[in-house]
Amino acid sequence: MAKNRWRERQIAAAAKAVRLIGHLPGGNSLLRQVQTLPATSGLYRAAVGYRRPFANLTEAKAAIAGYEALGHEGNDTVQHHLALSTSPRPSDYPAFFHLQPLASTLHTVFDLGGNAGNLFYCYAPRLPWPTDLKWQVLDLPANMDAGRKIAAERSAHQLTFTGDWSHASAADLLILSGSLHYMEKPLADMLRELPALPKHILINRTPLTDGEPIAVIQVGSGFRVACMIYNRAALVESLEEIGYRTVDQWKAPELSIEIPGYPQHSIPAYSGIFLSRNPL
Repeated sequence: MAKNRWRERQIAAAAKAVRLIGHLPGGNSLLRQVQTLPATSGLYRAAVGYRRPFANLTEAKAAIAGYEALGHEGNDTVQHHLALSTSPRPSDYPAFFHLQPLASTLHTVFDLGGNAGNLFYCYAPRLPWPTDLKWQVLDLPANMDAGRKIAAERSAHQLTFTGDWSHASAADLLILSGSLHYMEKPLADMLRELPALPKHILINRTPLTDGEPIAVIQVGSGFRVACMIYNRAALVESLEEIGYRTVDQWKAPELSIEIPGYPQHSIPAYSGIFLSRNPL
């Protein structure tokens, strides 16, 4: 573990150096040469470790295997998301705009990757949901266990938790807020597994690119996780192929991904998309 901590500090120092070089005139051009020349590319990858793009999630996860587990599960993660749920973030307002005229007809909501139900606590008091609303969350077991306890304490009877993706079948609304980029399988393929498709899909706070899809490691205070940056057009096309219509797209300016040394892959703002199977 001590070796890993030293390696983490070395990778952080290399990323900082790369970032400084990138800010110099001609710095990014120099970095691209170092990254691609046969004589230096291997040395560069060794120096920056997991702070670089990967072809897929499997490769990205392998790059952080053996390091201290810092990810989506645990009390700190739950408390962090609950704290964020006390007030809407900028990217929630486009979601409110599209959900406001529909909320009274949305009796079943399936929240994929909804942690301990944080989005329910943010959205429930701000939209005109029906009295028989059933909001179901699928997440990692520890987060759902915490969510059940919190829901009981808050008497949030409309909020439930499940480990079964098939419960999303025929939902009035499928939500993937801050979760799509962690999924192992493309969303369209997951939806094809369901007996009946959800009526509407809300995707929010996910990094999308207009270039080639890549996997990266998100690194921040208290977390280190692999995620996928999907191609925007390919994602939308895959969902439209199975019967959805894209209603709107927007930016989530509160979130971004910087990949030091790879400005062409960095994401200055996450994205949101609202899709429907029926004309609104």
